[in-house]
Amino acid sequence: MSIQQAGSSRRNKWVALVDGTNFFVSCERAFSPRLHGRPVGVMSNNDGCIIARSDELKALGVPMGAPVHKIQHLIRRHRIALLSSNFTLYADMNRRLNDILSCFSDRVEPYSVDESFVELSGFFTDGLLEQGRQIEQAIAQQAHLPVGVGIAQTRTLAKLANSQAKLKRQGPKVSVLDADADSTCQLLEATPVEEVWGVGKRLAERLRRLGIDNAWQLREAPEAMLRKRFSVTLARIQMELKGQPCHDGSGKETAKKQLRVSRSFGRASDNQQEVLDALRHHVQRAAEKLREQKSLVKTFSIFLRTNPFRSDRPQHSDTLLYQFDQPTADTTEMLEAARKLLRRLWREGYHYHKAGVLLMELVDASPAQLSVLETSETQNQRLKRERLMQVMDRVNLSQGRGSVTLGVGMKEAGWKARQEKRSPAYTTSWQELPKVVAR
Repeated sequence: MSIQQAGSSRRNKWVALVDGTNFFVSCERAFSPRLHGRPVGVMSNNDGCIIARSDELKALGVPMGAPVHKIQHLIRRHRIALLSSNFTLYADMNRRLNDILSCFSDRVEPYSVDESFVELSGFFTDGLLEQGRQIEQAIAQQAHLPVGVGIAQTRTLAKLANSQAKLKRQGPKVSVLDADADSTCQLLEATPVEEVWGVGKRLAERLRRLGIDNAWQLREAPEAMLRKRFSVTLARIQMELKGQPCHDGSGKETAKKQLRVSRSFGRASDNQQEVLDALRHHVQRAAEKLREQKSLVKTFSIFLRTNPFRSDRPQHSDTLLYQFDQPTADTTEMLEAARKLLRRLWREGYHYHKAGVLLMELVDASPAQLSVLETSETQNQRLKRERLMQVMDRVNLSQGRGSVTLGVGMKEAGWKARQEKRSPAYTTSWQELPKVVAR
C-alpha cells in the first residue's frame, strides 16, 4: 500500500485551509479575557441550545446542540459561561481574518464563517510548514484568534490536513499533506470514509457495502465503477484524494432556486402588528439576498405557525402564495404582498410562535423580460425603485445590516430573539466600544 516519498525540493500549487478554532467562543474571548480557561458556550437564537463550545466545555461532556435547560446542574457546578450568539461580531471577525489572509495570497476563498481556502503558489514543499506558521502567528497577533492551518495540493486533502493540525497539543497547529507521501497514505488508511469532505454518512453506508471503508480505499477504487454507481462528484473527490485539484477555486456559488427567511419568536404573539413587524424584517432580509445573487422572484409566500408543543393553546399553521405580475427584486412590492397575505392568513385568538417568507421561482435578473404594458412613466418609477434598492444595499453593506430599513420596527417586539447574554458589538457599533478607564 506504500507510495513514493515526495522530494522536498518540488514546487507545486498548494492550497491552505485556515479554520478558526471554536470560532464563536474564540471571538468572545478575544474581547473578554475573563473567559479564558473557563468552560464557555455560545447559544442559538432565543438562547435555547448550545451551538459552539470551548475545549473546557467539551471536556465536561456537553454535546453540540444540548438544550440549555438540561445542563443547569453543570452550569452551576462548573461556572460555565453561556453567551447569546453575536453574529454581527462573528461576521466582522471573519472579515478581519480574511483581510489578514489576503496579505499572504491574492486568492482567498471564504468557505464559511470560520473557514477560508488560501491558494499558495510557487512554494517549495519544505517551505510550506513555515508559511503555515506565519499565517497562524499573524492571525493570533492581529485578530487574537487561534486557528488551524492545513496545507495540501487539493481542498479535500487540505480539509484532512486541517483536522490533523487541530489534533496537535503543543506547538503550531499547522499540518502539510503531500498526496505522494507515505505518511499521507497512512493517514488515508486511518480515516473512515465518512470523514472525507463531501461523503457523509448515507454515502458512506453505500460505499461500505462495496468494501470501501476508509479514504485510502476510496482513492484506489476503480474510477469507472464510482462514476457508474454513484456520480461525477464522488469521482472528483477521488481525484482530489490523489492530489489532482477538481475545484476551480473561483468561490462562485450557484444561485439558489429558493430563498427562505424565518425565525421562531422570542415570545409567542397574538398581535397582528407585531407579527407584521417580524414579516417586514424577514422580507427585507430575503430581498437583500435576492439582489445579492442578482435574481428576481416570481412567486412569493408567507407562513405562520403556532407552537405545536403548547397543547393548552389552539393550533394554526398555514401558508399562502402570491404571484407577481412581473418578476421583481423590489422590497416594497414584497412588503405589500406580505401585508395582503397576512390579512388573509390571520386568525384572532391564536398565539403565533413562528413566521417566515419564501421566495420561489427565482430567475436571473439580467435577461428579465419587461411587461408589454409598461409605459415610460411606469418604467421611470421602476428605475427609481431599483436605484433606491441599490443605495439601501450599499449603505447596509458598509454601515451594517439594518442601518437603513423600510418602516420603523417595534422596539419591544416579542418576536425578536431572546439574547439576554449577548456580548457588545465591539467592532461595529460606536455605542458599544470597549471602555478603558485610567485611575
